[in-house]
Amino acid sequence: MNTPSAAVRTAPGELLHLIMAGMTQAGLDARPAEHHESDRLAIACAAGSGTLSVSDCGHAVWDYYPGTSGDADPDLTADMATTLLTGRPGPHPRLSRRNRRDSISFRGLVGLELKARGLDVELAVYTDEDYFDAFAEIVATVPGAGDEKIVCVADDGCMTWTRSHWPGAAAVPGPESCDRIADPASVAAAIVTTVTQALSCLPPGGRGHAA
Repeated sequence: MNTPSAAVRTAPGELLHLIMAGMTQAGLDARPAEHHESDRLAIACAAGSGTLSVSDCGHAVWDYYPGTSGDADPDLTADMATTLLTGRPGPHPRLSRRNRRDSISFRGLVGLELKARGLDVELAVYTDEDYFDAFAEIVATVPGAGDEKIVCVADDGCMTWTRSHWPGAAAVPGPESCDRIADPASVAAAIVTTVTQALSCLPPGGRGHAA
């Protein structure tokens, strides 16, 4: 098997730099996150904000936070999650309306819609035994795809997308615990496209530049 030369290996931070340039070109406010390591970007839009963490080996984590609790909508959140998991841009059909009741939580509404669209959905509960508290969120994945792509949604509309690119990318051995991506430009373009398509699910006034 041919091993890519050192010239094509991803330089430390190169992948994140390419992503920041792509996000800016797409009209998003993307800049290095303050008070974090150099592997994170702060991304802002009119409907919210978030941070995107990307390692040199292609592991991406995007945390999205609605601007206020009133900005979170279960239908739009389900659309964003569907786009993040499938790569298909919206609009997406509404399939679970008959199962809706006022007593269902925000994450429950999102979970029912994602399940109706054929995605795998589980409930994850995290307990704090010190203060006798608990936190729950739904975890959605694509059937048969394993943990390569994951979306978690909480009751406040906060969402976390996790994507591992190394299984499908040509990687070369790096000096650290993970391999570096041999073609960072294509991986950066894929991440930028996925995030911008997810944000395009929001109303026009909710995906523009941050104030």
